[in-house]
Amino acid sequence: RLSFHCWPSSRLEATRCVAPMGALYTPLKKLPPACAPPTALQYDPIRCSTATCHAVLNPYCQVDFRTKLWVCPFCLTRNHFPPHYAENISENNLPAELIPQFATCEYELPNVPPAGPPAFVFCIDTCAPVEELTELADSIQQILNLLPEDSLVGLITFG
Repeated sequence: RLSFHCWPSSRLEATRCVAPMGALYTPLKKLPPACAPPTALQYDPIRCSTATCHAVLNPYCQVDFRTKLWVCPFCLTRNHFPPHYAENISENNLPAELIPQFATCEYELPNVPPAGPPAFVFCIDTCAPVEELTELADSIQQILNLLPEDSLVGLITFG
């Protein structure tokens, strides 16, 4: 879940944002069928061509169906669709990555070796009141009991 509904389309808009950009990521959470494609996408994601960006094609990208280009919402680079996308893409025939309801897509990459056990990192602000830290400790203990046994767990504290 994101802290905003519309991604800023320019640097000026980004500087005018009142609320900070933020995202809540919940690993291994099961999504309702209306929020993601029914199965994992069996191909590599389409990535931004900028060497420092590599963002993935998503519903927040601006798409020009006439020229078969898409604009990365992070770095504003114009990218060409690969030929197999460009041949079939239209406003009425969108790939799963561009369907607004499918803001979350899972890719099943055929050429990637197994990555090992899942890793979880907890970042904790220790400047919270003692009551909140006590509740947080209870929550983390409950979460640790639900994680797979081979999980790697990290803890970062600041404050």
